[in-house]
Amino acid sequence: MIMESDDIGAIHVEAIEVILNHILYVRGVYPEQIFKKRRIYNTPVFIVAFPALNSYLANVLRTVQQLLQNPAQQLKLEVIIYGNDPEHTESYLLEMQPVQSDHTQDQYLMEYEQQLSAALYKLADRVKHLPKLGQNAKFKVHIHTTQTAFTQLSHDAQYQEFPWLQASANPQQLEPRKFSLLPLATVDKVGLKMDAHICG
Repeated sequence: MIMESDDIGAIHVEAIEVILNHILYVRGVYPEQIFKKRRIYNTPVFIVAFPALNSYLANVLRTVQQLLQNPAQQLKLEVIIYGNDPEHTESYLLEMQPVQSDHTQDQYLMEYEQQLSAALYKLADRVKHLPKLGQNAKFKVHIHTTQTAFTQLSHDAQYQEFPWLQASANPQQLEPRKFSLLPLATVDKVGLKMDAHICG
């Protein structure tokens, strides 16, 4: 069985979608009632079932999928969570890069499934001791890419309404927070190397 590029892209985006939703669920950003339990790659996961939020995440994922079509593209996706305390900020960083891969070595996605499942369980275990966020928690997603990739997307009508902002060239102008990366897991099957970190 040979996987087509569209199939591989869909697998990548599904994994990113699962991880994004898992972060929101295990950190209690939204009430449990708006999540629906599903089973993906033999792993129970909770996916948001709220139209406005689904639309926001769908726009993020569509953009990520487009960016990952470039085999030379290095991409960072950052989920930033804000608690009731203005000083409490959490950051979850996914670093992604398409890689050459022999898909016949894991054509039934068994190793991929195991890596993704391990990443989800490890994330849940790492954050269970963090303080509760409270009822007014919120989050946003940052996509970090290159000027070249931004220019290409900005000429595509379906991405022109995406809220792109140029990052500050001066790190001191970024939101003040200490950056210590706590590695969570690595998924490197099916043509995508993805490293997950908690930043604090």
